[in-house]
Amino acid sequence: MTTNSQNGASNAALTMHFHLTDGSVHSFVQTDDAAARNIWDGVEPALLFSRPRIVIGSEHSKTVFVSAETTRIDFLHESFQCWEFPAGYSDIVELSEEEFRTHAHLDQPARMTKREQPTPPGGLLVSFVKLRMRGGRPVFVMVEIPVKLPAENQSFMQFMLSKASVHMRLRGGGIGVLNLANLAAYAVYPGVAQIPSDAWIAEPAD
Repeated sequence: MTTNSQNGASNAALTMHFHLTDGSVHSFVQTDDAAARNIWDGVEPALLFSRPRIVIGSEHSKTVFVSAETTRIDFLHESFQCWEFPAGYSDIVELSEEEFRTHAHLDQPARMTKREQPTPPGGLLVSFVKLRMRGGRPVFVMVEIPVKLPAENQSFMQFMLSKASVHMRLRGGGIGVLNLANLAAYAVYPGVAQIPSDAWIAEPAD
């Protein structure tokens, strides 16, 4: 395992980016196919951040990442397939901020879907989510999920606040795993019609 360099990354069998709560990103590559497959096969995305640390051993160093201070890990490989998504999601994919603003119609308020305009049970709800992770830049994702009964619609919020992890397909290929223990806030466009009884009703000012 070697620290990523600009020249070596293009030939890497597996590239990994570690994003920390201080905003820094640390990259490593594994150019041996068998070793890369061994790393990949050992990853359980739902449990990735449940261990106290993740250790990277290289020829000349050992790097230890404290899970509690890691916001996400990206795995870049041309042939590895994405894991099945949790909690009934059919797809979760990262967007650029421009794509997010376009699809959520943030610059065209008249076209924005109202939260209280429900999707019938059995339909596919497509939502655009802005996640604010501690110490890092916002993460923008598109989420597709079959609509359940109204009583089950709070499961999305419960999952996002579960302090577990969730993975997503990356725009340029690869898979990223987010540490939800470091999620500070998130906004969903459109939100579901049902909201908690203790929710405060107000409009965003920014």
